[in-house]
Amino acid sequence: MTPFARIAVALLALAVPLVAQQKPIAQPKPIVQKRPNFSGTWVIVSPKEGAGKEQIVTQDDKTLTAERGSSGGGPKMVFQLDGVERRMALPPQAADITLLAKASWVAGRIVITTDTSYPGGRRTHSTDTWSIDAQGRLVIDSAETGPGGTPGPTVKIIYTKKK
Repeated sequence: MTPFARIAVALLALAVPLVAQQKPIAQPKPIVQKRPNFSGTWVIVSPKEGAGKEQIVTQDDKTLTAERGSSGGGPKMVFQLDGVERRMALPPQAADITLLAKASWVAGRIVITTDTSYPGGRRTHSTDTWSIDAQGRLVIDSAETGPGGTPGPTVKIIYTKKK
């Protein structure tokens, strides 16, 4: 046996007992993402075209409700947070518009998808992703696909909580 081989065997003989004595390494605990509560009165700060408009949000374990604040306009929207698609009730003047929406939690965010049918057969699909950023602001990333699957604008709406 060559001197190099003898050294390798000797080192291996020393290492085996050390490896056998080691305790198993504890597996890291899974990170449980806390779900934010979006409840409150929120005021748009960006984009500037919407600045100052309010949205009142209430949330519990099963639903998210959003309605316009003192600036008015728009129906009160109630979303079930179970991922099941539902027909949304609209005010009587919008009887010819049909909304099918579903909302669910995805990694600490609420994702709402809505398929809207208008008179004349026009249809759109939108996805709104609700989150709270590091500054405590409500951020809604909104993307819409228009008739024929044409991608529409993507908008990031940022709100601060009204005190």
